Amino acid sequence: MIRMRSDITAAIERGIAESKLVGACVGVYCEGKPLFEAAVGNADREKSVPMKKDTLFRMFSMTKPVTASAVMQLWERGVIDLNDPLCWYIPEFSNMMVSVGDKLVPAKRDILIKDLLNMTSGIPYPDCWNESQKCAAKIYDEINDRLSTDSPMSTMEFCRKMGGVPLMFQPGAEWAYGASADILGGVIEKITDMPYDEYLRKNIFEPLGMNDTDFWVPEEKRDRFAQLYAWDNERGGLRIEPDPHLGMNDYLTKPAFISGGAGLVSTLSDYAAFANVLANGGVHPEKGVRLMGERTWKYMQSAQLTSEQQASVQWESLIGHSYGNLMRVLTDPNAFVTNAPAGEFGWDGWTGTYMTICPEHELAIVYLIQNCGAGVSDVVRKIRTIVYGAV
Repeated sequence: MIRMRSDITAAIERGIAESKLVGACVGVYCEGKPLFEAAVGNADREKSVPMKKDTLFRMFSMTKPVTASAVMQLWERGVIDLNDPLCWYIPEFSNMMVSVGDKLVPAKRDILIKDLLNMTSGIPYPDCWNESQKCAAKIYDEINDRLSTDSPMSTMEFCRKMGGVPLMFQPGAEWAYGASADILGGVIEKITDMPYDEYLRKNIFEPLGMNDTDFWVPEEKRDRFAQLYAWDNERGGLRIEPDPHLGMNDYLTKPAFISGGAGLVSTLSDYAAFANVLANGGVHPEKGVRLMGERTWKYMQSAQLTSEQQASVQWESLIGHSYGNLMRVLTDPNAFVTNAPAGEFGWDGWTGTYMTICPEHELAIVYLIQNCGAGVSDVVRKIRTIVYGAV
């Protein structure tokens, strides 16, 4: 384990020296206990603020596993069924249209809750490659335009507007990464009759002691908020990247749009508390807090894609993986070129935030940086290999 610690630290320090990152927090946990935790480099390079274990990070898509866990809770309580049509909760998703070339055709069936969990709904993220993505982009532009006004767009207004966006494909026919998790946040608001952030606070954050996890950063915590960076194509190296992104504000005020797909801010210790629940049967072994039943937990980590849906998964970072419940699931370690066992699952965020869970070893790895577009980097892959070599 001593060698694991030194090897992980050296891998991060090489990444900093090669201008791949400014600083990082990393934690490795087994049976809920830390095997290794470290903060390396800077949280803010320009201000010479060192990275610390309580540094606050924009989690971006690592919000999604939290949203999936909230759905699992409501599912096992009988409040919702995963085969329920989405339109039962948000009527604007009735009678959906599907974009096919330059035409719109009726959807052959309703979007189901499980389609949202598995990214097989056809609901897009904003982009410019097809009509569906272009329509979504207009809604995200409207969110941004209204951020500083007296009428910012709310979570439910966002969901209702997205119900008017044509789908990228017939529900259940393919897999494509999109705004499904944000729509699930609206579904939870509807069925619980409370703001989505309040549901998470009462049912996940407070029970686990995740006191620094929220959708914004209050003034007394801003000195711990990491600077956001992006690669500078012209000059090379990393440059400061301003907020906002994906319809979220600068995180300094409480947002009206609670993004269930990308909005959380958290710390290493906070997110590790959540990750250790996923690594240990739905319960935190140290805290004694159970978020979901063991059978529900087993379902949550299962691969959900059919062979037809799997054919649509073209991301390099998902080679050897299936997908289900807003997370990747490792199915072919050799294809991914990893020493991790099949069944490992987790997710990552746009700014390089990363979580992976190994149920076989009750192991969790959490790695946090703030570099736009970092994805599953070579530094992450090296850390994974080091850890699995040690355990």
